[in-house]
Amino acid sequence: MRSSAGCLLLVLLALSGCARRLPGPDECRAFALESLGIDSRTPASLLERNPPLAKRAEERTQTCLTKPWDYQLLGCLRQGGSQERCLMGFEQRRALRPANVE
Repeated sequence: MRSSAGCLLLVLLALSGCARRLPGPDECRAFALESLGIDSRTPASLLERNPPLAKRAEERTQTCLTKPWDYQLLGCLRQGGSQERCLMGFEQRRALRPANVE
């Protein structure tokens, strides 16, 4: 009985360490499309019919992934917060975050 409880504890600790703190590719793509007024379920093939819009969506997706943005920033922007205010809060959080957390 003790060993199964120990195994369960190890599994729970391992899972909690795997929790993602940053949005992944699908979340960044959905946000990029939504921020451009496009339904996040729009297939890439439809988006390619408008190359300038497709390019903007790709740029926003890449920025989200490479900066990397956090869930708080995406939430702020989705709720209609000003881009300047949301980004300022994000930069402040980034400055306070330990270097190894990203």
